[in-house]
Amino acid sequence: MFFRRYRALLILGIVFAILIVLMFFFQQIKRDELNNQLTKVELQNVRIGAGISNGVLGTAIFGEIYNKGDKIISIAEMNVEFINEDGEVAKVHKFFPVNKFSFRESLPLKPGQSKEFGFPIDDIVPEDWDGTFTARLTELIFK
Repeated sequence: MFFRRYRALLILGIVFAILIVLMFFFQQIKRDELNNQLTKVELQNVRIGAGISNGVLGTAIFGEIYNKGDKIISIAEMNVEFINEDGEVAKVHKFFPVNKFSFRESLPLKPGQSKEFGFPIDDIVPEDWDGTFTARLTELIFK
């Protein structure tokens, strides 16, 4: 009697639970693939310096991104953590050393290629920044 009365609701609940499990499964596969691809892309010689970046003279973060993988990268996201005087992260800012939507350099990064980048940071750094930072790639989108 109970099963007959709530059969549609019970079936709907089971289908919903299966869909949730499948969603988490595919998200984990996607996360593992991203982590695998992140190991094949390197940030090199990332440094803070004075110079011209995007036509602006000032303090900037410079470096190079190198694609050791086998896929064409259309967007690469890099998080830079600015460390304060207490040794804590004062601010995190996202930069895009490869960006297909950029007006200046929208070219993708092909396998075996590297690209130099520079981003002005004078308006970004926090007041209590002690001059140290960490940079790491957090996201890759492929062509």
